[in-house]
Amino acid sequence: MSWPFSNKAGTRYWLRVFALYALTEACIQVLFFIVLNNFGTRPISIIEIHLIMWFFQCLLIWPIWWVAWSVRQKKIIVQVLVNAGFYIIYSYAWFGPVQDIIGYLYDHLIQVTRTENDRLQAILDKGDQYSYLNYQLLKHAFRLSWFYLAAYFYNYRSEEKKRLELAVANKELQLKMLKWHLNPSFYFKTIHHLQQVAKDKPSAATDPILQLAKVMEYVIYEAKERLIDVKKEIQFLNNYTRLINQQDNNVRFETAISGEHDKLKISPLLLAGFVDKIAGANNGKETVYHIHLQFSGNEMITEINRNGDLGVAAWLPDEETYRRLRELYGDKFLFSDPANGFKLSILLDEER
Repeated sequence: MSWPFSNKAGTRYWLRVFALYALTEACIQVLFFIVLNNFGTRPISIIEIHLIMWFFQCLLIWPIWWVAWSVRQKKIIVQVLVNAGFYIIYSYAWFGPVQDIIGYLYDHLIQVTRTENDRLQAILDKGDQYSYLNYQLLKHAFRLSWFYLAAYFYNYRSEEKKRLELAVANKELQLKMLKWHLNPSFYFKTIHHLQQVAKDKPSAATDPILQLAKVMEYVIYEAKERLIDVKKEIQFLNNYTRLINQQDNNVRFETAISGEHDKLKISPLLLAGFVDKIAGANNGKETVYHIHLQFSGNEMITEINRNGDLGVAAWLPDEETYRRLRELYGDKFLFSDPANGFKLSILLDEER
């Protein structure tokens, strides 16, 4: 229910609510018609007056709802005062000019639809009678209740839609993050390496096959978790770098660990992502990269350098790395750029 109906989905929703309200008002008017003409000594109304009343009831619901909508996000006391003030204005208009218009339309309508002997005087609402005032107050409360109930379901549906969209976005993000780590060239090179080993010395293929199985098991099953034990991530990193070291290429990795990390949790495949970028950025020279993981409290410091060669951090951190770390750790990470390597500090989660 936006003005001027710029929100198409919201407009369609409130039009459906209005249609249901109009149907309810039609049922009320039919009920009045039956009661007024079947439980007395004589009929006292005809269908034309109920038709006109129904039309104005449906027409004048919009200003009531619009006022309620305009203050729906204000404090409760403000909403009560505004709606009560508008009830007074609305009632003054309803018992005054609106009833005059209804009477005028009724008189002209029955001249077309009824013979003179079949006409009845219209029963109009009168503001000087308590029964009509009480009925008007009850009707106004009914209309506002209808609005607030519809608004509640509208907000609930909107929030539920946002929640589902967020869930889908999270799934897509998880898929993107997984793809960020699954380097296809690693698997192709490993399989090619296993082919050569199996061809030249079949007995030597057992260990790399087991290492590849452990890598794939970790990626498929363990990496689905948001956080995982650091010791499992380190085991995966060791298997991963061993497979890379066994391949016929010019890059090798050596890993060193220091400090206590038994109770720490880390985002899975994070460290392997750095290894992938290093291997992909290598310029073909024979290079040994040293990865040192230092743990102190819940801080993990990752240092990567290569002996005798400055500027190892040229490929890190790129925008993609920054974006992923922000998604995973917010402001709990810090890059530094020492002269001979790459250094990253992350505050990890602790096991609870």
